[in-house]
Amino acid sequence: MWDERATNLGKIIYLERLRRGLTQDELYRGICTQGELTKIESGERVPEKMLADALMQRLGRCTDTLEAIMSVEEYILFDMRETLQRHFYENNYERNCILLEKYARHRALEQPLHRQFFCKYSAVSQYRKDKDAAGCRKALEDTLAITFWAWEQLKLMDYWLCNQELHLLILIAYFMMPEEPQKSELILEEVAEYLEVKYYEEEKVKLYPQCMWLLALKSKRDGEWNRVADYSRRGVECLTKNGAIPLLAELLELRIESINKAEVLAAGSEEEVTALSNQLESLKAVLRCYAPWVLEMDELSKLHYFYHQDEVSLDYEMLRDIRRNKGISQSDVQSCTQGNLSRIENGKQAPSKRRVMRIARELGVNKSYYISRVQSENYDLYELCHWRNQASFGCECDKAEAIVNRLEEALDMSIPLNLQYVETCRIGDKKVRGKIDPEEALKELEKILRYTMPDYEDGKMRIPSREEFVILNLMAGLMRKAGRMEDGLELRQRMLQTFKDSRVEVEYHTNSILLLYMCYGEMLETDGQLEQAEEMDHKGIRMDIWCGKGKITGKILANLAFVYHKSESPEKSALQRACLWHSYQICLLMKQEIPAKIVGKSYVSLFGEDINAHPLRLHQMAQPEPSPGQHCTSEPKAHPES
Repeated sequence: MWDERATNLGKIIYLERLRRGLTQDELYRGICTQGELTKIESGERVPEKMLADALMQRLGRCTDTLEAIMSVEEYILFDMRETLQRHFYENNYERNCILLEKYARHRALEQPLHRQFFCKYSAVSQYRKDKDAAGCRKALEDTLAITFWAWEQLKLMDYWLCNQELHLLILIAYFMMPEEPQKSELILEEVAEYLEVKYYEEEKVKLYPQCMWLLALKSKRDGEWNRVADYSRRGVECLTKNGAIPLLAELLELRIESINKAEVLAAGSEEEVTALSNQLESLKAVLRCYAPWVLEMDELSKLHYFYHQDEVSLDYEMLRDIRRNKGISQSDVQSCTQGNLSRIENGKQAPSKRRVMRIARELGVNKSYYISRVQSENYDLYELCHWRNQASFGCECDKAEAIVNRLEEALDMSIPLNLQYVETCRIGDKKVRGKIDPEEALKELEKILRYTMPDYEDGKMRIPSREEFVILNLMAGLMRKAGRMEDGLELRQRMLQTFKDSRVEVEYHTNSILLLYMCYGEMLETDGQLEQAEEMDHKGIRMDIWCGKGKITGKILANLAFVYHKSESPEKSALQRACLWHSYQICLLMKQEIPAKIVGKSYVSLFGEDINAHPLRLHQMAQPEPSPGQHCTSEPKAHPES
């Protein structure tokens, strides 16, 4: 039987495998055993996140749509991997070595994917120390062979690979480039083709720009400017379509240079160069102010700066908060002894995943280890949710509504999660169009929230799922429209505090916390709490960049402009024009046409001139506190004992 606790993940993997005509051997080869895959597909086993990600990536699918509820031990490993990557592109060799030593002692290294990750970062960290490129390349080739043996003799398109394997191929090509440029180019072209054919956009964006950047650099060295133009254009399009910024400045520079190098300028080229130059200068201005480390990275570091949007929660925190919110004592829980439950809720005992779900069901909440906005065995519907949310964020209301109509027809609307998503979208659309009374909408949303959060009580909070957060955030905005500004502010503060109180770092609730920073900052500005609004806006921009994203930066800069517009400080007041101009350019860069038009109109209203009247206006950005080089959004937390 399919295990509902796996949120159909096992069945999704099974159906996606059949859809592509793959055998089990073709999918699991090198990363797990056939027995493990069989148990996952049958719902008998819930895979850890690293394996779940790899299996879905081999199927070309993105796991960013899935929120992961983790055990303490799994979270420690997850956080260790994320921190290793961050320390590497920060060029922090000593801290990297300390983490690698800890990772080396963990029993997870018995598993191929963990061992491969460890060996990859051991190799590149060693290169940082001894600069032995040949040795690093050999170590990376051996590392790739852990899951993809005899790779040099194989045609890439005949196999099914995860991000980690493809990233290793890109790194091998990078170290190969000086001695064997043609072979390196061939590998990069093959990886790019693989990503174009087998990966969906959300997953493709994590590696495709790296291929385009390295190929464009080689073409530039060879003086092949037409190829530079093609590679840089493809890279920029991939990034801006998905709202991502890793390597965006570098590819924009190459794009501009290639257009200027053309012997005969095509019609409209001068206008394109002007537009791209404005957008590039705005992007650099924001990075210099909030994340100078991005501009200071060397080439190898740039190949480790990824776009990501993780949503992670701890299972024991979920159980503890549900029980407390419902007013149930530990002794009243029948599926676990009071002593065991106490140790579980303190993070001192790691229960099996089955036990966690059994306790959650007794508490009246049907949670699972992998959650998405909707529940379906058809993964195409998860992709539709992604594009609906993109359209909504870009203020494309008609497009978003059309996608919701398609989802409602395709989804099983008897499932509470699906009903919750569709009904929330409908109310959100009516709110934007001004077609619903705020108080009526609030009552509807609270009812919808209880489909999956029956433990919700006014004044109490637990870590919400991504969709539960959207509902709560929408409720806060409607409270403001209903003339209950203090209630709305208090709800957003409680949401923020709930994330901060968790042992999970706030940056591992990427989508939720970014939306919260943006909306909370705008609400504080409206209420006249300018210092708090500015602080929230700065945090939002820093975190957007830390995650390799750029989707909310333009909108937050617009919020910041109005904070400065109201400021009594002459220095800050003078910065409002700069913020609006950069907001406009970043929105254009990220293909947010409607928000860009709104910002342009605000500029005319405030300053009496067209925002395009002064191209390449190099406005000075405000200096946020703390130092813009500090990209973390919160103080590091002590990790729970594993």
